[in-house]
Amino acid sequence: MKNRDLISGIFWIGFGAVFAIGGLQQGLVRQGIPGPGSLPFIVGLISIGLSLVVVVQALTKESAPSKKFFPDKSSLRKLILALVSIVGYGLLLKSFGFMVTTFLFLLFVLALIGREKWVTALSFSLLTAVLSYLLFTALQVDLPRGIWGI
Repeated sequence: MKNRDLISGIFWIGFGAVFAIGGLQQGLVRQGIPGPGSLPFIVGLISIGLSLVVVVQALTKESAPSKKFFPDKSSLRKLILALVSIVGYGLLLKSFGFMVTTFLFLLFVLALIGREKWVTALSFSLLTAVLSYLLFTALQVDLPRGIWGI
């Protein structure tokens, strides 16, 4: 487990560095407002910081007995469903628009993969889709509207 944590931590530090460098190249500030590189830069820094925590913990803790990579029988199925849903989100975003695609994505992840109650999944999905749409609209970000115009 220690080696796995160390290797994955180093990988994510590199991944975060790529994001941070890309953000710097795009520009952090333009005309006094956050530029197109500000979000990737922040995400990169967060990724680096969290990865450093994992690396430090891997270097300081003693080796634990080896555990299964997928502790639960349904873990592999959930991982595959999550990956398919992320790809589906990317593919459907332009056609169905931000609001509809985000709502359906969150509903799928929460209700079918996460096994949350339907009331919780529906309310959280709707609330997140609406609030994120309002936030991006307030920041004057052009979001895909889809075939229904929402």
